[in-house]
Amino acid sequence: MRPRAPVAVLCLAAACGGAPGSAREAADGADAAEASPDAAEETEDGGAPSDHSAGDDGAVETTTWEGDIPELPRLDKAEHVASCMRTRACFPENPQQLATCTSAFAHVSGREVGYTLAAVARCVNAAGADCEAVRACLTNGEPPAPCTPGSTPDRCDGTVLRQCSRASALDFVFDCARIGLGCYRDADDTAVCGLGLCDPAAFRWTCRGDTVVACDRGVITLAQCDAAGLRCVEDEAGGRCAGGGAPCTETSDPRRCEGSHIRGCIAGSSADVDCNAVVPRWTCGDAGGIAGCVAPGDECTALPLFGSDIDESCDGEAVVSCLDGWIEPLSCAALGLGPCTVLSSGHAARCTVP
Repeated sequence: MRPRAPVAVLCLAAACGGAPGSAREAADGADAAEASPDAAEETEDGGAPSDHSAGDDGAVETTTWEGDIPELPRLDKAEHVASCMRTRACFPENPQQLATCTSAFAHVSGREVGYTLAAVARCVNAAGADCEAVRACLTNGEPPAPCTPGSTPDRCDGTVLRQCSRASALDFVFDCARIGLGCYRDADDTAVCGLGLCDPAAFRWTCRGDTVVACDRGVITLAQCDAAGLRCVEDEAGGRCAGGGAPCTETSDPRRCEGSHIRGCIAGSSADVDCNAVVPRWTCGDAGGIAGCVAPGDECTALPLFGSDIDESCDGEAVVSCLDGWIEPLSCAALGLGPCTVLSSGHAARCTVP
């Protein structure tokens, strides 16, 4: 069987491996910046997967998504970093490092969480230093609602997604209709923005341009293959994110680094991915034993939700944090924010409200 590139292929830093994939990272990343599916159920926008039933031999027939797909916002790295700095300044409830948020970009761009964060980031950056407006971006304009991380369940109120942020112990609230999607709970009972519900065993992945329509944990989701420098390729096995070039195998065309480019076989076809175009400043390197897009610096390491292996500090008005593997200052004044302060933990720093 031909290898299928999963939705998580869009995290090239993990070399097509697993990565954060639910709206929970939006709940934690945004304010830190984070059943039995029925494939025939109609979705909020009126579209529906094509119906399926058992055939004469008892086999479940394949279903596909027949409705329209929305034009989704694309996460921009500079916008994301600025949004992280503004939300840190405006959410004193959140004790996490700035790096827990800024490091998330490479892991979510072009995927469901990335669409949510893109909409939130634009709202936050438009709010500037107005913390009341910034906080409203993460609560859908509702008053902040305290919650208990780990016990408050995810909810879908129509198209409105509600998740308890592990970072701030406040509900993250987002109306999926803002990006043309509905709210659904997946097989893990996680609320996500998607097109509808699906049966993973019966759903056929398809291509709409360079976007793959996939069934991920029982929810129909969209992945922008081109956000990872890939193409959506469809054949008798269905659609997938792949290199888009000539047919190949890992043996005939092994993945390798040539400067900042990944060249070689990805999901059955040859690829030429410029990591610097996928994640600005990144390059090609060893990502768990295979060529992938990696942070260029070697001074520090940062991961979403976990933060970095350094203590953040202040350099005048700027926050000194780990970004792209480098220890560097991020200016608060440039965003209209107040000067840097170090939290009592001594581990995290942030801009202040002017």
